[in-house]
This record gives sequence, C-alpha cells and structure tokens, in this order.
Amino acid sequence: MSAAITSPLSPENWPFGLENLPESAYLVGGAVRDALLSRAVGDLDLDFVVLSEAVNTAKTIASHYQAGFVLLDAERQIARVVFPGVTVDFAQAEGGSLEVDLGRRDFTINTIAYHPITKTFFDPYQGQQDLKQGLMRMISRENLADDPLRLLRGYRQAAQLGFVIEPETKQTIADLASLLPRVAAERIRTELGYLLNTPLGVPKLIEAWKIGLISPWFSSLGDRRDRLKNLDHVAAAVSQTYPPLAKPLRESVRETIKMSQLAIAKLATMTSEDRDQAEAELITLKYSRVEIRGVLALLGTFQQLQPTPIADLSIRQQYFLFANVGEFFPALVVLSIAAGASLQEFTTLINHYLNPDDAIAHPQPVISGKLLMAKLGLSPSPLLGDLLQEIQIAKAEGQISTREDAIAIASQKMLELNL
Repeated sequence: MSAAITSPLSPENWPFGLENLPESAYLVGGAVRDALLSRAVGDLDLDFVVLSEAVNTAKTIASHYQAGFVLLDAERQIARVVFPGVTVDFAQAEGGSLEVDLGRRDFTINTIAYHPITKTFFDPYQGQQDLKQGLMRMISRENLADDPLRLLRGYRQAAQLGFVIEPETKQTIADLASLLPRVAAERIRTELGYLLNTPLGVPKLIEAWKIGLISPWFSSLGDRRDRLKNLDHVAAAVSQTYPPLAKPLRESVRETIKMSQLAIAKLATMTSEDRDQAEAELITLKYSRVEIRGVLALLGTFQQLQPTPIADLSIRQQYFLFANVGEFFPALVVLSIAAGASLQEFTTLINHYLNPDDAIAHPQPVISGKLLMAKLGLSPSPLLGDLLQEIQIAKAEGQISTREDAIAIASQKMLELNL
C-alpha cells in the first residue's frame, strides 16, 4: 500500500493550505483508510485530531477561507469547517494524546493516523496489516460496548469494503448484540441503509440477523433469507434485459430519500408479511413516509399477485396493480422474480410501464372532475372519484377516447347505481 496514489492524503487536494494546520494535526479515520485502499469515494471528508486548540483551529481556517463553521461539541472540542464538496472536522485528542485517542476507536482499520507535514503514518494497532488482510478487528470489547452502534457498523463497513470480521470480534459482537436496542433508532436506520444499498450488504445483513443483532426489528426474516439473497442477482438480470429499469432500481428514490428501489425491495423482504406489523417495525426505526409507503405498496401488491397468474390479469386488474404500486413497480418485478416468478411473465407489464403514454400504467385524465360535475350535476364526493376512475379504466380497456365518451360512460355507471 502506498500513500502516493491516495488523493485524500495530498494537501494539494484540500480546500485549505497545509500551513493552516498546527504541528500536532493528524489526519485520521475513513479518509486515511480509504486512501490506503485506493478506494474511490464521493465528497471528501477529512477528520483531523489535534492536541490542543481544535475549535480555534477550525474557526481560523473557516474565517480565512470564508467557509462554513459548525461547533459540534464544545465540551469535547469538536468543530466542523464546510467547503463546497468537502467537510473537514477537527477534534481535540481524547486523553491528551494521539495514541489514547486512537485507542478509543472501534476497529483497527480506523485507527491509522497520517501526519501530513512529515508524511508519516502512526499505526499503533497495526491497522495497515489488517487492511492488507481484509479484516475487521476490534480494538477492545469495551470500545464496542461504549457505543453499541459500532456492533452494526462493523458489519456495514465489512460489507462496503468486502472485508471479513475477525472471529473473536464477531463473537464479541454476538455477545453484545442485546445492547444495540439502546441506540437511537435513527442511527440504526442509517447503518441499515448503507447495508441495504451496498451490493455485498445482504450476506452481512443475514449474518447480523443470525447472531441476534438486527432480529429485534426483523423477527420474521428467517423464512425469507433465500429470497433476500436473490434480490441483487435478479436486479442485475432485470437491468440487463431492460436497461431503463436499472436507474430506478439502483439510484435513490427521491433526492431526500437515500434508499434505492432495490433497497426498498430488500427492506420489504426483511419486514413482516403482515402489513400492519411491517408498518409498526418501520415506524419504530423512524423510516420516512415515502419509504414506509414503498414497502407497504410492495407487500400489498405482491400478496395480491399470489393467487392470480400474472398472465391472467385483466386490464382492470393491471390498472389497479400500477395504481397501487406506483413508482415502485421495478422493485415489485425484482421482488416477485426473487420469490419464484419468471421475468417473461412480467413482459407485458414492463412494456406498459416503459411506455410513458400507456393508459394502463400511466393514465392521463380524459375529462376533469370539474367538467364532469358540471355535465352531470354532481358535487365533490367519493362518487366523483369513483366515476373518474371508471373512466380511466374504460380508456385503458379501449372503450372510450373522448370527453363525450367519458360523460357517456359516467352516465351509464350512474344508471347502474340507480342514481
């Protein structure tokens, strides 16, 4: 491993000058680890440990470069400087020394420090050796117990890096698994999100479930582990056959939602098949409304497909399938195939979905509710919504195409209801 190929270690790639750092400043944590692994990352995150004046150092740099300044922890002397695309944290060394500070961290691969002035490494826990061997090794049992989120983070980092967890460390995580529920749900959800979005995350999720680490939230996963294992493979096959589905399956559902549709499908596989119970599990973990809606839509639509072969679905049934699952249709395809359906069975539905003008998958109004009310003397009511829906279905079935047709079909439905 060579520092020469690692851009986070090169001050010329930083948004501030090396001369702005105190002599005691060391770069630590993920930036050093990823640099030594030559691992590509997104936005640059730099973490520095200094022996004194951490907050003042951050203030000085922020002021000099007109960057953002955030005081993260006044008591522990931790502050952040925010540049466009770069976040720089400064923390005062715990215990008054770099070695003590590093010794309070989670895993050896995260305890490697780099001194940018002398271009030397400080590696008291042989983190570089574990990097070479691809091992996640704890510093101590006490460190993991101090912050139980580290138990799950070990599995997350192992998945992201393609590492294995060293046996003694794995056993210790299992021994301490009962501590994880003490951690704030938001923090647990964040780690789960990384695992769900990481291609190698599923095996680690299953390992974590087996040792009781995540089973308090996903007690019924056991029966669907094989389905969960199949999802990434199925998504790759679906994306290869239908390239337009690759983007929604792999990228974030929304700008504010960091989970992909594939991750939503994995989450739906891990939750209870009972929608009320699944909703309760997701609420406990503080998932967003969009994420919960996606999982529940998948569960409900997937269950509706079970008694009826996909090829036998009527136009009306297809219409309601798309209405119910909405934007999560690609995830439904993957989830269904992982459970035993064939891609060929979904050909017709996928073609509907990929056609933006399709009246079944992407219905467009034939007539406005306002005009229909005026023509038929209706008031705003559930009946109006039902009539508009019947008009859309009639269009999907090819029965109507004009406003006049829509008014006629609505009139006919009202006669059938004796209205």
